[in-house]
Amino acid sequence: MANPALEQAIINKIRDKGISLPVLPDVALRARRIIDDPNSSASDLVEVISQDPAIAARLIQVANSPLYRGAQHIDNLNQIVSRLGMRTVSQLIVSLSAKQLFTAKTAMIKRIMRDHWAFSTQVAALANHIARRHTKLDADQALLAGLLHSVGGIPVIVVAEDIPKLQDAPAVLNELVESLQSRLGGNIVKAWDFPDMFAEVIEHCGDLGYQHDGDPNYSDVVICAIAQARGISRTPDDRPIMAAKKLGVDLESSMIDDELDEAIRALGG
Repeated sequence: MANPALEQAIINKIRDKGISLPVLPDVALRARRIIDDPNSSASDLVEVISQDPAIAARLIQVANSPLYRGAQHIDNLNQIVSRLGMRTVSQLIVSLSAKQLFTAKTAMIKRIMRDHWAFSTQVAALANHIARRHTKLDADQALLAGLLHSVGGIPVIVVAEDIPKLQDAPAVLNELVESLQSRLGGNIVKAWDFPDMFAEVIEHCGDLGYQHDGDPNYSDVVICAIAQARGISRTPDDRPIMAAKKLGVDLESSMIDDELDEAIRALGG
């Protein structure tokens, strides 16, 4: 386990540098404002997307991936909004633009940030897959929850660029990320004014023993997605993962086939 004093030192340094709350990319903020405006239209959303060619290209890629693929190939933004709907497209913009948060300067930190993003996209695709097949939950919300479950790790990785000892000890840095991301991530999504569900997912998804009464929720979905991405089917103390039992998910069988692998690559950019 990470040293509590070291964890607190990292948190203090994050706050001192003013990076505790990464800013959501402008295209995502503008898309969310359009969705929240009852007077907005699909053309308003298309106009915003058009101003970010990189996001537009990736939206077309994702829309034609197994996540959303229809009978006909989509080759323009109007078709995407028409087929998927404004809210789904807005959520996808947030998901895809989040990659802009995962930037670094030094080679080692770039690699860790890249790995952090890659794992997040794998969890996101798996969460979407699980939600579609095992729940009545919104699969697009599950995808976004899966992608943002580890957003709290970003400030930890960023601040490590100023700490040479951490750059020389990637295992320690990864341990710090795992330990601190739930504490920091909830604050980030709350500052972005995301629904409480996202903070709840961040709070619970690191606990493979998490269980609750009632119907399956997004935390169950993301926990199962994380377990599947890590190739584990039981808790560290060899107990069943209760989220998988609640959802009826067989974690001992791999869900990643050619189609899901294609979806992961589309999300990863």
